[in-house]
Amino acid sequence: MEANSQNGIFINGKAQIIEMLKFMNADERSTLLKNIQLRNPSLAKELYAESITFDTVYALDDVDLTQLIQFVKAPIFGVALKSAPKEFQKTFLSLAPRAYAEEAYSYLMKELGATETRDVDRAKKRVSDTIAALNNRGRITL
Repeated sequence: MEANSQNGIFINGKAQIIEMLKFMNADERSTLLKNIQLRNPSLAKELYAESITFDTVYALDDVDLTQLIQFVKAPIFGVALKSAPKEFQKTFLSLAPRAYAEEAYSYLMKELGATETRDVDRAKKRVSDTIAALNNRGRITL
């Protein structure tokens, strides 16, 4: 963190970079992270993990989605899918084992009431955290 001694303002550069990375396209993100990696490999790895969002799931191939199914519970994925495009919902559910798909679909269709937005965001965060963990372990490739 940098401190502006005159005003007492602290700037968290890491948080700002993470936020920027989330809005960059894949090529821009890759270029920036490669440049950071040259100077600080551990920071680049941390930034990469933090920059993974739920939208990353749309870029996964069928094999990686199948891996992801093994590590994310159906209710969580079902809630996370509420914000996904219908075409992806169909693709994902068709890849999942029948029992998993049925349970995920039931949560996808379930009304969550006043906390729906919060619950969807939490589920999406859980999925993106799992994607990052699986990528770090080499179980999926991004």
